[in-house]
Amino acid sequence: MMKFDDKKFLAQKIKYYRKKNHLTQAELAEEVDLSVQHISRIENGCYIPSLTSFFMIVSVLKIDLREFGFNKETTTHPLKNKLIEIVSNATDAELIFYENVMNAVNNSLSKVKKELL
Repeated sequence: MMKFDDKKFLAQKIKYYRKKNHLTQAELAEEVDLSVQHISRIENGCYIPSLTSFFMIVSVLKIDLREFGFNKETTTHPLKNKLIEIVSNATDAELIFYENVMNAVNNSLSKVKKELL
């Protein structure tokens, strides 16, 4: 669960980390493919970014998701943690690819299980 409950909290975090990374709004906007005005409105608490934009901003600014109440380290299994990290950092195109691969693998496993029964 996210621990912030308003736009202001999110706005303050993004602005703080942008300045900490010595980026201007224009530089951040270019990195995440948004307009400077959009970044400004996010930092002023007028807009909440889409999930895609949020994760791009978090990635560029190197913000630990725990700052927002997320705990990405929810398992004790190293392989699961590695896969979670890969998916968390994936682009939209990579996510589609991963989903297609996993669907194919799951379909194959289902067929094998049925044959064994």
